[in-house]
Amino acid sequence: MAMEPTPTTTRNTWNDTLAGYRRHAAEVLTTHQCTDASCAVCGQQWPCTAACAAEFVLELRDM
Repeated sequence: MAMEPTPTTTRNTWNDTLAGYRRHAAEVLTTHQCTDASCAVCGQQWPCTAACAAEFVLELRDM
């Protein structure tokens, strides 16, 4: 007898998606670093757009 898959709720989907965004944000912050007032990766003035966006994502809370 095959087991039916557990239905995915909207909350679980949101939490899984948010966890993925947080992992990616942490990766961005490990590469986009300040070097002489600019980003070592993209060359933008520090803090670069990628680092700011990553910080924003890490501040999101589970809803």
